[in-house]
Amino acid sequence: MTVNTENRVTVRILGEEYVVKGKAPADRIRKLGSYVDEIMSEIRQNNPCLSTMQVVILAAINIAAKLHRTKEDYDELLQLLQDYDSPSEST
Repeated sequence: MTVNTENRVTVRILGEEYVVKGKAPADRIRKLGSYVDEIMSEIRQNNPCLSTMQVVILAAINIAAKLHRTKEDYDELLQLLQDYDSPSEST
């Protein structure tokens, strides 16, 4: 029987520590926290006058845009595979 245990991982984002709980492996949670910190730190470095909330919103938009592009790429590849696997309509 598999037990879904919840991991508690401390991540550091913009100099603050946060405890993140989740069923994902601890190293994956750490990697995601590092990714969010990287995006937010880059935004803060390029725009030092922004409030933390503005940095958070811009980071969320950037991450959502990457996710959206990845989904579009995935859908396009899936369609290419389906087109490749479908029988030719030549007579």
